[in-house]
Amino acid sequence: MSQLRSVSCRKATVLIERRVFKPLSLVERIGLWLHLRICTACSTYQRQSVMIDRWMQQRRDIGQPLDTEALQRSVFKRIDG
Repeated sequence: MSQLRSVSCRKATVLIERRVFKPLSLVERIGLWLHLRICTACSTYQRQSVMIDRWMQQRRDIGQPLDTEALQRSVFKRIDG
């Protein structure tokens, strides 16, 4: 565990996105977990990322074409408010 270092917000966002495609190492998982316990901005980012991933998967599952402009408006609307 000597490799365990504090995770920056930039690193946390990379780990949040990367774990969708590739399992994180134990050290990365613990570092991210610790960071998310103290950083509300990254915790919010993680929730939003999960929401967007689920929404995109639902769209793919029903074969609906992706309207990227509508997606962008929806994302900004949810982030802003």
